[in-house]
Amino acid sequence: MSYFLKKSTPSKKGLYLQIYQTFYVPKKGKRNKSYKALGYVSELKDSGVEDPIAWAQSQIDELNEREAKRPVPKIGSVSVQKNVGYFLLKSMMDYLGIDGDLRIMTQNRKFQYDFPGFLRAMIYAQVVNPGSKHKAFEEVIPTLYGVDSFSYDQILDGVNFIGQDYKKFVELFNAKITKRYKRDTSTAYFDCTNYYFEIDLPSEDRQKGPSKENRKSPIISQALMLDRDQIPIAMSMFPGNESEKPELRKAIEDIKTRYDISSKIVQVADKGLNCAKNIYAAVREANDGYLFSKSVHGHYLSETEKEWILLDNDQNQWTEVKGKNGKTVYKYKEAVGDYSYKFRDDDGNIQTFTVREKRVVTYNYTLARKQTAEIEKEVDKAKRVSSYKEAHKEDYGDSIKYVIFERDGKKVKGDAVLNEKKIKEDKMFAGYNLLVTSELGMSAREIYDMYHGLWRIEESFRVMKTYLEARPTYVRDRYSIYGHFTICYLALTVLRLLELKVFDEEIPVGQIVKFMRDYSVTETSEGEYINAATKSSMVDKIREVFGISKLDNLYLKKKDIKNFLSAEIPEP
Repeated sequence: MSYFLKKSTPSKKGLYLQIYQTFYVPKKGKRNKSYKALGYVSELKDSGVEDPIAWAQSQIDELNEREAKRPVPKIGSVSVQKNVGYFLLKSMMDYLGIDGDLRIMTQNRKFQYDFPGFLRAMIYAQVVNPGSKHKAFEEVIPTLYGVDSFSYDQILDGVNFIGQDYKKFVELFNAKITKRYKRDTSTAYFDCTNYYFEIDLPSEDRQKGPSKENRKSPIISQALMLDRDQIPIAMSMFPGNESEKPELRKAIEDIKTRYDISSKIVQVADKGLNCAKNIYAAVREANDGYLFSKSVHGHYLSETEKEWILLDNDQNQWTEVKGKNGKTVYKYKEAVGDYSYKFRDDDGNIQTFTVREKRVVTYNYTLARKQTAEIEKEVDKAKRVSSYKEAHKEDYGDSIKYVIFERDGKKVKGDAVLNEKKIKEDKMFAGYNLLVTSELGMSAREIYDMYHGLWRIEESFRVMKTYLEARPTYVRDRYSIYGHFTICYLALTVLRLLELKVFDEEIPVGQIVKFMRDYSVTETSEGEYINAATKSSMVDKIREVFGISKLDNLYLKKKDIKNFLSAEIPEP
């Protein structure tokens, strides 16, 4: 068995990296399959990986080196390799104590198998070796040490059942988390993403809409909400052709109703969810607060507001924030005022209202350079495409925003010309970001720090799309799709609890997942187990937190493995 790097360009986001595994199938020869998705080169660079290709190759070299050192037993002397690393997931699910309530939830269904054990197995499989439900049935669950197996039909039936009433499973986990850890719902971070399906025609909730990955395939959308501590608290699925904005209002209403929350919640979201209707629902209907970013481009702001943002003649207005090296990282200024909003209600009537709002504008020097470079790149592309004799609008891609087409009625005619006004304005506002909030008593720094907590929800989507491989989705009917994403959501929730509550943010999700995937044992004919995992800082941290030993021993006994699987989460 060996590993290699696969490079592909599945979307306009650029180069995509995956680790592939080469193995031998008797009578069929060599076969390749995906072992681990690493992500887009651009996203890896944004996350701090300077050279993604070299970083990826170093992981592959480590895997191949480990494979080369793996003991090669004589035929008949050992059994199959078994994963034990999932014990971290098991310990958290034991600590939450979900099994009893799950049995009560499913007692009318009269499953011919243990449903709590099934849900656990699906979560373990989604983390340890994600893929299709058939892969979970055939390749993954049977290799989890001490975990019962299920037939393929039982797996499909169970996933479909979860999807039929998925919010109850989310509610169950929330209730158990609240009992074990004090939930802070004073702030709710919210965002949406979507997942593409490689099908030609839309079907049920898989509809064509604006894809996050610029794909033309039908998509399904997912809304995710985190509490103040960045632990997932809500999830909802909706058709890909529907707007994200109403989902924020629905999620907040559902959270408050399900958990009898009467206290104020400050909703935090990016500019894609900032609309007058959401602001009205927050402050006038729910007595909540909001913190949104607001676009500084185009018609979103009045000329007076734009002038205030750009005003730089009074240096006392701006406060500079310096980094460890003493250089200014960004600067900010703030203002409080009464601002008018309007929206069209469900009856089609225009509603106008005024709110007192604090606004904080920031200017980030690094962001300004990056955005200016991106603008110039798009302008160059627009110039290049415009020089073609038979250029079509679709040839421009994102650069189309920087060109103007001559029109004859509704028909486009003539050559495209650069939109110099748009180019000038975008460069002028490069590096600026505007935050608007109802929380007048918060300082500008507190507002800035709270808003930038949104990075965790963006990372949560990356975890689901990369480590948990929520896509591609191999199931097809609506409830099975919902069930699949619920399993991914629950797996994400357990991983976040381990990262934030057990390991105190010292061990990131990626390292936790890597440990669980790598930690496997092989039984010898003498009844001992050979530990194939290599020593890492994770082993030392687990030993420290859980108080268990022998994790890095080469030879293990059955009682040692049972000791791992019975590890208990320490009380907070």
